[in-house]
Amino acid sequence: MNTREFDRNRGVVLVTDISRDHGARVASEFLEAGWNVAVTARTVAELVRFMAGKPAHHFFAIVADPTDRLQADRILDRVTTRFGGINRVVDPVGMVSAAWMQGEVFEAVA
Repeated sequence: MNTREFDRNRGVVLVTDISRDHGARVASEFLEAGWNVAVTARTVAELVRFMAGKPAHHFFAIVADPTDRLQADRILDRVTTRFGGINRVVDPVGMVSAAWMQGEVFEAVA
């Protein structure tokens, strides 16, 4: 993914399941491009490995299972509370994107 494509549209991106290499790489690229980034992982250990050195004012980490519909709704609520909205979702599983589509216009990336 080329971070230059994001420069004109900075905002808030939610990346689910950063325990996978693709999710961690995408989240890092958005952070480097100046986005506010929220990430999820299923365990604290997965988040701690990713969080080292990340700027706290642009970064928000949530332990949650994005495949569980109730948890997906809570993820959206927490990110919206922290950053005021969500501009993009990178969600390989699709559950958070499905919950988000019910409430907002967005750009989802699988």
